[in-house]
Amino acid sequence: MEPTVFADPQAVWEHSPAELFHATKFGRIEKLMPPWRNSLSDDQIWQVVYYAWDLRADEAEVAIGAELYAQSCAACHGETGKGDGPGASAEMPDFSAQTTMIFISQAELARGWESAHPELGADWSAAQRQATLGRIRTFSYQPVWASLLQPGPGVIAGQLLQGTDGGPALSQAIVSLNIYQQTNLLTTRSAPVDADGSFRFEELPVATGYYFLLETEYRGIRYTSPILAFSGPDFTEFRVGSNLIDTTLSVYETTTDSSGVRIGRANWIVEHEPGFLIIGQVFTFGNQSDRTFVGAETEDIATAVTLALPLLANAQNVEFQDGNIGDVYRQSGQIVYDTRPVRPGDNSRQIFVRYRLPFDSDSAEISFPVPYEISRLNLLVADLPDLEVDVTLADDARASTGQETIQGVLFRRWSAPVVADATVRVALRGLIAASAQDPRPGNESQLNRGMPVAAPPLDARIPLALGGVVGLVLLGALMIFFQRERPSHREPTEERLAARRQELLAQIARLDDLHALGELDENAWRQKRAPLKGELLFIARYWQETQAAP
Repeated sequence: MEPTVFADPQAVWEHSPAELFHATKFGRIEKLMPPWRNSLSDDQIWQVVYYAWDLRADEAEVAIGAELYAQSCAACHGETGKGDGPGASAEMPDFSAQTTMIFISQAELARGWESAHPELGADWSAAQRQATLGRIRTFSYQPVWASLLQPGPGVIAGQLLQGTDGGPALSQAIVSLNIYQQTNLLTTRSAPVDADGSFRFEELPVATGYYFLLETEYRGIRYTSPILAFSGPDFTEFRVGSNLIDTTLSVYETTTDSSGVRIGRANWIVEHEPGFLIIGQVFTFGNQSDRTFVGAETEDIATAVTLALPLLANAQNVEFQDGNIGDVYRQSGQIVYDTRPVRPGDNSRQIFVRYRLPFDSDSAEISFPVPYEISRLNLLVADLPDLEVDVTLADDARASTGQETIQGVLFRRWSAPVVADATVRVALRGLIAASAQDPRPGNESQLNRGMPVAAPPLDARIPLALGGVVGLVLLGALMIFFQRERPSHREPTEERLAARRQELLAQIARLDDLHALGELDENAWRQKRAPLKGELLFIARYWQETQAAP
């Protein structure tokens, strides 16, 4: 079977970058293409996808498109495609929004153009229109030929500190600065650390959309700063002036003592399918000591392990978002261990795990062992018409603290702190037996099919640095990541999906406009935008799966 010729513009004309990512990660066995999910990281797959994408065009062609765009489109759509030109209307699309653009093909852009502005470029050649669309695409990713970084007046100055009380003085070292545009890592610079621990980076861009992350290595462990930026209300803590950021970067001595490890927040979701419970868990680990916990070897595992994650008996199809068992995770009996060090701080590590749990009849009893103190556990159980749920934390029976709708699914919620070595018991009656059908209308809870299309390259450290704001989004993201395909008796049609996607894009654009105008504060904007983006992800993945199905 002939492979795809990426140098042919028509080869990807009808395919979005997300489709190419999905095919690369999970393969297309019917076309003899193997999956690469076990060989390449998501970031590496995106790099391959965008490199292949660039093969269909060149710098000269996009330059022609840039000129045509500047002459005919920039007045409304803006110089960088944000929809912020002087002639823009209230419902302009944002061509720079990577989370939207990865799901849109060049053909869809062309159809949108023809629908909105059939008169624009009516006398252009097909090559000119294609070049203009190529230019529009570059607003959401960095072509291989583009200059990665434009210098600016920004300065990041800082000091490398010994964070462990009584730790030895630091010898001279190197600090690196990772420079991002949106979620794309543009380049990494390095600077020496002076005898007093100071370092300095100059000629940095200060425009909105550029983010910076400091890092260094000490005793074989990598340490990073919070995310830094010269623009935006979320990044004011370290900013001295509009063009100066003054910050610190701490490193720590190590310890094998785990007493400082805590779980600041845990979100557990229990969903249903006939004969199975779907368990999804997010743990946000912290380390309250002033030393990095590096773990120790166990009798069964000949490498140092740190965090222990107990699995329930009979757990099936166990999946971690950021690694595989046998790689960064090691299993011994019913416990899976992380092997990575846990640095001091409240949000040192975030772990997502998902598995299926079979049950007999229409009831199940689950006992979750809790090896660490949890400052706040949020337990969410998807609702069913006749469902009865009893929750016990240690020896304390708990009543539900309310309900919550996530991604269109109604959940009952329990929320409480949990002490270390406790057991959370959940008894469920009125479940969907293996031989029964899901009783929920239209089976609307079926949000996701298969694994998700991950976002384009984003360093895994960035969400952790954002702290609580991202925590609001993670609960919705958990639904996207952890639910498996289930049979449905009422499948959405292509027309309904397309119409809903356009509605979602319009709603997101409107929220962005209100936020830009100052009529919607940052927290409200993020909270309202997150579920809309999650539904867009679902629609894209759902349609990819149904199209690929035999």
